[in-house]
Amino acid sequence: MTSRPNILFLLSDQHSPHFLGSAGHPVVATPHLDQLARDGVVFSQAYCQSPLCAPSRASLLTGRYCRDISIYDNQHILESNGFTFPRVLGSAGYRTCVIGKTHYNGEQFQGYQERPYGDLFGQAHQPDPRRLPERGDAGLGGVIEAAGPSGIPLPLTQTEICVAESTKWLQTHVAQRGGQPFCLSVHFDKPHFPICPPPEYFKRYEGRVHLPDLPAGFLDREVPFVRAAMRNFGISDPARANRAAHERALAAYCGCIEWVDDAVGRILTTLDYLDLAETTLVIYASDHGEMAGERGTWQKSVFYEASARIPLLMRLPGTAGSRGRRVDIPVGLIDMFPTFCDLAGAATPPECGGTSLLPLLHGEPITRDAIFSESVVIKEPAHAGCMIRTGRWKYNTYLDGAEELYDLAADPGEWNNLAAAPACRGVRDELRARVLAFWEPAQQLARYEARPRMARQKHFYEFSNQFMLGDGAVIDARP
Repeated sequence: MTSRPNILFLLSDQHSPHFLGSAGHPVVATPHLDQLARDGVVFSQAYCQSPLCAPSRASLLTGRYCRDISIYDNQHILESNGFTFPRVLGSAGYRTCVIGKTHYNGEQFQGYQERPYGDLFGQAHQPDPRRLPERGDAGLGGVIEAAGPSGIPLPLTQTEICVAESTKWLQTHVAQRGGQPFCLSVHFDKPHFPICPPPEYFKRYEGRVHLPDLPAGFLDREVPFVRAAMRNFGISDPARANRAAHERALAAYCGCIEWVDDAVGRILTTLDYLDLAETTLVIYASDHGEMAGERGTWQKSVFYEASARIPLLMRLPGTAGSRGRRVDIPVGLIDMFPTFCDLAGAATPPECGGTSLLPLLHGEPITRDAIFSESVVIKEPAHAGCMIRTGRWKYNTYLDGAEELYDLAADPGEWNNLAAAPACRGVRDELRARVLAFWEPAQQLARYEARPRMARQKHFYEFSNQFMLGDGAVIDARP
């Protein structure tokens, strides 16, 4: 392997860490990601820094926590001239390209040198079967209502276009710049809603996945932040009154994950065929998770494992001793920036709040015992919170003073809130102090209001994705 490896960063959208064969899911098929896990390192305690698209991606891009960049909402705008990992890699001699969804508001490259396809104007997620802008139809059809087999011709789906554009880019790079290291980011929009896989993937799971009954009255015991998030998304069904519809959505969700897995497999096959596999770090991650019917709800924003934890797999050639290794210390998307700098031999900007994971890929320790995540309910800044994950513990606190403490070793389902338990007072007080020092809740509303916002969400541009042509022209990609 060369001293400066290529980077292939595969990022999905809203992939719960529970839905992987390698994570023990009993039904979903993810053979290519499972193989990546066997060949590389599995980070079992990886978290996003905000369980919402735009803030999570802004934190990933800048290597900074939301508290430092004031990005908390899907309409907040990231500054255009700050340090980003593609900008630093480009300055270090890498060729950089992003394909697919970024959810950047404002400036659309953020240091990437190429962006041939994605949500330059739109929001990447294709209404299914299609949007009809002449009728003013700007919605995505809903999480539960739209779930089912896709009605979009397969070659026109964002997933398939991402595969085609990625393989084309890799071919072109080998032909034109074969000796130059690259960073290619491929950002899929699935399994984010509309949850509509190709029909053959949906049929594989239809009637095969089921949701368990939930404890009576549990919703009344949830902290106000969680109840606000569930109300905000408007699809909570704690009594399983609409079980059939939710299980149909769950079947479609599994189908979307297998579809993404298949897309990842085809890109990795291309990497190998072009003799790039032995010189390329491959990463698979997601921007955040998905509740996927757990606790009777869907979507994200909450700190439960299904929402805030993410799948994170890394394969670095030349580290054979790490094959199939599991790393159980807390890490996050915030760590990608310093990891990439370490690989490229570039200095990590001092503003970065993450830690390079390169030592862990080589079986060496890092000085990190905790990771943080922040969240704000969409358009409701009074509902905000911060999480710390360390050892066996997860502690969350909120602007209204509510607290949660979970012993994930004894209670992986996070049903037993120990924040008021006398036996856990010492742990709670220690973690509360760490969170308050990090988060500074008295400054939270000011941070939220300080960041400029888009006048409207990208969801309401008439078409979801755009192509950028060689002359710089941007054209809509229909549907």
